[in-house]
Amino acid sequence: MGDVKTCSIRICQDGHANALALNRECTQIAVAGRSLLKVFSIENDGFTEVCNMRGGKNQNLSYSSNDVAWSALDSNILATAATNGVVSVWDLSKFGRQKQLLVYNEHERTAHSVAFHGTESNLLISGSQDGTIKCFDLRTDKSAINTYFSNSESVRDVKFSPHAPNTFAAVSENGTVQLWDIRRNDRCTAQFTAHSGPIYTCDWHPNQPWLATGSRDKQIKVWNTNPKNTSLETAKNVSLEYTIHTIAVVGRIRWRPDKMYHIASCALVVDNSIYIWDLRRPYIPYASFNEHSNVTTGIAFKGNDRHVLLSTSKDSTIFKHVFKDATRPAMKANPQGANFNYKGDLLYA
Repeated sequence: MGDVKTCSIRICQDGHANALALNRECTQIAVAGRSLLKVFSIENDGFTEVCNMRGGKNQNLSYSSNDVAWSALDSNILATAATNGVVSVWDLSKFGRQKQLLVYNEHERTAHSVAFHGTESNLLISGSQDGTIKCFDLRTDKSAINTYFSNSESVRDVKFSPHAPNTFAAVSENGTVQLWDIRRNDRCTAQFTAHSGPIYTCDWHPNQPWLATGSRDKQIKVWNTNPKNTSLETAKNVSLEYTIHTIAVVGRIRWRPDKMYHIASCALVVDNSIYIWDLRRPYIPYASFNEHSNVTTGIAFKGNDRHVLLSTSKDSTIFKHVFKDATRPAMKANPQGANFNYKGDLLYA
């Protein structure tokens, strides 16, 4: 674990954050909310504020963010999705108000999610309450270069696949998942009903062709998208691999690096804790972090360091959690039944 402290660290913010993002070097964290857009450097013993994009009395609604994403290729470039539908691109190398590099006023309703392409530095997508996904090319400041119509009432999250560079996933409030080829907007390449309620979050596994989804039905599901079949013309190419049963509406999920079966989640309401689940044991978390005093709104692992998890919350704090400090719920579970088998071994559940 190197020089990482074993204690959790937090810092107060100006208002609560709705989302967080890490730069590619995992040395800085961006936090965004209704009245908040700041960048902090991550230190061994805390956080240091580097940049405040909402200084002064600027109450522009374009700054009121539901989501924030950091370019995978340029650590100066950020994007935010605003409550008024505006998608903004920020350049941290600029000065003052010039930091807001691009403003795309394309969505007719709230923008919920933004995501950068993993290898094409100029490509950015956004998902909105208006039921569309927009694709932007940062080399043009005029309008979206493509619009994808989900035919659902609201797109809540969008993510580019790390396994198929032209593929992105979009999840909707009607419980459906769509896979799109960014080069064609006439129809999605696959669509399937994944949950019985709205889906609020999704995340691609870094090493497996798995897409995880989290829903109001209190479940996390893991889908095998089988990228070996490049046509992906029907939902028959997607299969349900795992289902995790949580105790609250799932707000965010993130895969744990270098741990094939581990995924982190936080709740949209009621429950303040962050849970790390092992897919092979779907009813009780492998570990949990319980430091936040209000609902957790953003989670991210610190790059490829699976031992460090960063989070932000409606309690106006940022935490750096270390797995050495995690609670292990399974270790505290009371045995509910016991029996002997024919060999004389004691079994308990």
